[in-house]
Amino acid sequence: MRISDPVKIESISEVLMKPGCPLCAFLKNEQALLLKGGMRSEEVLDLCNFHAWAFAAVTDVRHVAHIFTKVLKRRAVAGHGEDHDRCSVCARILKAEVVQLKELLLTLQSEPVRVWMEHQGTLCVTHASHLRQRAPEDLHPVIDKIVARVAKSLEVELETLLRRSGSHSNSGGGALGRAAEFIVSQRGIKH
Repeated sequence: MRISDPVKIESISEVLMKPGCPLCAFLKNEQALLLKGGMRSEEVLDLCNFHAWAFAAVTDVRHVAHIFTKVLKRRAVAGHGEDHDRCSVCARILKAEVVQLKELLLTLQSEPVRVWMEHQGTLCVTHASHLRQRAPEDLHPVIDKIVARVAKSLEVELETLLRRSGSHSNSGGGALGRAAEFIVSQRGIKH
């Protein structure tokens, strides 16, 4: 498993004009920060399958051993009947997502940003849905237009890939990754 090296990103506006969904980019970076030492062992109460394996693969051995020891002890005390579905990393990412959704909504109030997003910006289906749930009704057509434009662009890109690759090629040229992000958001970001 490969987790990208995190960079300092304070706000969604810093990743808005990069390729792909800006919320996915922000949250992927946030996840990398958390996995590479951004959470103290006492902050991790439980882990989902993905984040347990991610910790095991990418973080300092001593730090992860402390985290896993704490989770093991907590689960032993809680017994088998307790609910262990509340991953501490997922919870932190969800919290960051809510903050960035609000930030993006504020940013979309600016007409130049809104127009740019309509014509060039990207949102994955998941984050577009989450954004739409929080957005005032006058922004719904903007969000829908972004999703429809990106979907159409990806369809064309995938059709071109199919024509070019034939039945024996394993090279998606990035199109498959872009389509996967659009359909379900960034890998490891649970919703």
